Amino acid sequence: MGKILFPQWESLGQDFIVRAFAGAGYEADPLPFPQAEPDAGKRAGLADQLVKKILAGTYDFVFTVNFLPVVAIACKACRIRYLSWVYDSPCVELYSETMLYETNTVFIFDSQTCMDLIGKGVQTVAYLPMAADVDYYDACCLESATNKYDPDQAQEDVQDQENVQEKYRSDLSFVGSLYTQAWNQFAPLEKAEGYLKGYLDGLVGAQMDIYGGSFLEQALAPEIVLQMQKLCLLPQRVNSSETPAWLYANYYLAKKVTARERSEIIRDLSRQFSLKLYTGESTAQYPEINNIGMVDYYREAPLVYQNSKINLNISLRSIQSGIPLRAFDIMGCGGFLLTNYQGDFMEHFVPGEDFVYYENRQDLAEKVAYYLSHEEERKQIARSGYEKVKQFHTYRHRVAEMLQVINGF
Repeated sequence: MGKILFPQWESLGQDFIVRAFAGAGYEADPLPFPQAEPDAGKRAGLADQLVKKILAGTYDFVFTVNFLPVVAIACKACRIRYLSWVYDSPCVELYSETMLYETNTVFIFDSQTCMDLIGKGVQTVAYLPMAADVDYYDACCLESATNKYDPDQAQEDVQDQENVQEKYRSDLSFVGSLYTQAWNQFAPLEKAEGYLKGYLDGLVGAQMDIYGGSFLEQALAPEIVLQMQKLCLLPQRVNSSETPAWLYANYYLAKKVTARERSEIIRDLSRQFSLKLYTGESTAQYPEINNIGMVDYYREAPLVYQNSKINLNISLRSIQSGIPLRAFDIMGCGGFLLTNYQGDFMEHFVPGEDFVYYENRQDLAEKVAYYLSHEEERKQIARSGYEKVKQFHTYRHRVAEMLQVINGF
């Protein structure tokens, strides 16, 4: 059996990835690791620790969820291949000069981001969409609602299963953040006044009406960026190519669009339909919203997806074309997916057959009403999406694709 070093932080799905690597013949050696890129002083010490760990072991390669520059530095020094699978957006580390190291293979879930980097001369990237552990989701029942990830512990219990279904049953559900909490880094921009405030508010409002593409970065003219920098000067990262406009667009404006969009959609749909929201954020200002609170990713979210008639996906607006992990999880659980348009869906799934997408807010409400009243059609689409994910989009498939790429070197 092969062996890989797996520096780990609290990332979604890493248990599934470890299981898939084991199925492919690779034992993962976990190493607790910080997600955030350390400062220059700590980075050197962390890289030295990694180098010693790598040299003391017999690893075939190093793997992380998301690209971590300090890991790239250590792998380059040891001449060992470094694989990473990026599922976050935005991911500023993709603009680090360490991305160019020939020991890297960086898999990115968003095809447009991948193409943009290739267009900038980065040759170490490849497109790889997210996945779902269908075997685990098939085993989810009451046991998986009370125990840590362990599909072997799932037991059949009809009465308990009925209780679980009742707890998580809903006509319409959304699991995720509303992004309404303040971002301290950008707090000064919330105090913008006059022309700047009007300009930024106008950008947010205009972007909300457009799906499948973002113009936020392009719309930040140099004079607007200068005004934003006067209020909120972002630290410049050493040896990194991202621009202030990119940072403001993706880390601030895209989240503002998402926050406004998700809040308004959830509020409006709650007035028309029976909807359950699963989030850790307060919605006290919207009494019509049935906020259940957060659910555990492994133990409870699958039960929501399995027992909701319609599961919503409202993508974070910094994702250019990629299919969010939430969408794969919904379909992998056998849930019906109603989502905003994302270009990568069209490469892997058939709209109206495997999932349904909405074009605007009115279309969303109309499709919710339609599919709530057309049960057999809704169930057939959910079954088709599930079968497509099971056949082509599990973590086993993704690990096999990663290994095929690196074995080609």
